[in-house]
Amino acid sequence: MTDRPVRSEVEAEAVGSLERALPRVRRVILPEAGHLPWVEDPRGLRGAGTAALR
Repeated sequence: MTDRPVRSEVEAEAVGSLERALPRVRRVILPEAGHLPWVEDPRGLRGAGTAALR
């Protein structure tokens, strides 16, 4: 296993571009989650959603 993120540089740039294009957006990384954050890290997802609604 490696400490490098799973995302490729192209994917990281695409996410960064979207983040820059949207107003009032904040990126949240759930390190314990992959494609199913509601299953893999429900507490993290719930916390991120709750924070976004404040």
